[in-house]
Amino acid sequence: MKLFSSKFKKSALALGCCISMQPAFALDLMQSYELALRNDPVFRSATKDYEAGMENNPIGRSAILPKVVVAYNQSANKATQWGTQYTGGPNYSANWNYPSSYGYLQLTQPVFSLEAFARWRQGIAQSDLSQSKFIFNSQDLLIRVLQAYTDVLFADDQLRFQIAERDAFQEQYKVAEKLNRGGEVSMTDMLEADASYRVADAKVVEFQDQLETAKRKFDSIIGQPIKGANELSKLAVNFNFLNLTPNNFEDWKEKALANNPEIKAAKNNVEIARQEYNKNHAGHYPVINMIAAASTQTSNSVTSINNTTNIGYVGVQVNLPLYSGGEINARTSQANANYAKAMADYDVTRDKILTELRKQYDLVVSGRKKIDSLSASQNSSTQLVKGMRKSVMSGERIMVDVLLAEKQLFNTRRDLAQTKYNYLLAYIKLHQIGGSLDVDDLNKVAMYFKG
Repeated sequence: MKLFSSKFKKSALALGCCISMQPAFALDLMQSYELALRNDPVFRSATKDYEAGMENNPIGRSAILPKVVVAYNQSANKATQWGTQYTGGPNYSANWNYPSSYGYLQLTQPVFSLEAFARWRQGIAQSDLSQSKFIFNSQDLLIRVLQAYTDVLFADDQLRFQIAERDAFQEQYKVAEKLNRGGEVSMTDMLEADASYRVADAKVVEFQDQLETAKRKFDSIIGQPIKGANELSKLAVNFNFLNLTPNNFEDWKEKALANNPEIKAAKNNVEIARQEYNKNHAGHYPVINMIAAASTQTSNSVTSINNTTNIGYVGVQVNLPLYSGGEINARTSQANANYAKAMADYDVTRDKILTELRKQYDLVVSGRKKIDSLSASQNSSTQLVKGMRKSVMSGERIMVDVLLAEKQLFNTRRDLAQTKYNYLLAYIKLHQIGGSLDVDDLNKVAMYFKG
């Protein structure tokens, strides 16, 4: 945790320096992350939750450490005394007004207390849980920033592609209308082009709404509004693949089982539940404390006015529970059931993490092949559209063929952009699930957004 925090702080400081020197150009991924570190409400909440959780360690440790109590009492007394000095003697009365004081210092040290030792171990486990949760939340911030950043860019890509598609269909409609007047294409071709244009125009409005939603989500993470996707650095044209180390799934599986923060948190919960059982089961055993005390009394009563008594003692205190109405048995059974539940929850978490690990690993591996295939498909679709347009002019093809080719080209461009974003996200998520994600990994991905 110290290493993670150190790298975390150094990276944040370096980013802060970079931002202070950056001119007011496009906001890149690392600058967005630095803003999120300061402004994201989810992460700010997680930070305070971590700080509070770490106090469980000294709280638990206090159960086995000595307790020192100091008390002092100062009072003014008024007393009346009456009676006889001897049998058969006359009655008399006396009034007394005098100050008195009492003070003591007591030290209590647990010698044998199963509950105290369970509280100590539970405090350690609770602090470890807070640490695991904070590591997860710190890594999750990296993912959420990248996800929100790419969501804005992809929404903008979809809008741009859709606008281009709409404009192309509009142009095709104009061409079809002109050719129809000359009798070169049928009315059906012209209507087909008009229908495609109007559907594409409706989708433009839909993608505008999607872009606005993505932008607002991004704004809430970085803590400041952006006017649009043009304020963000775009995905570079040249797309080189990231090195995957290790390059086989079994090694990633071992890393995840050893380092994944969610799995560690589930283990911490098991230990917390186990110590909760020990705390309640300790109610069947005696508690032995060593007690040392010193006290002083002045004018404790009317018979000791102006007299001071000092007392000091050391002893052993033994408390042995005999009967509590069945509460200890009930609480022990309840804690045992919760312990079994925590172990089952650990198995659920472990299986979920390994399933997600396999998914992200496959996305990284298959993403490279998919990007290559879609890039080749985009080139082919571009050439196909050009060929279709020439064929229509020569009368070999009809307008519907051009429209279908245009749709295929824009769909391929959209799928290629989404696949690139998904590849980068899968790379980051794979490292997060493997428990090794840090700012350096995000910086590697950030190099792709310099276009």
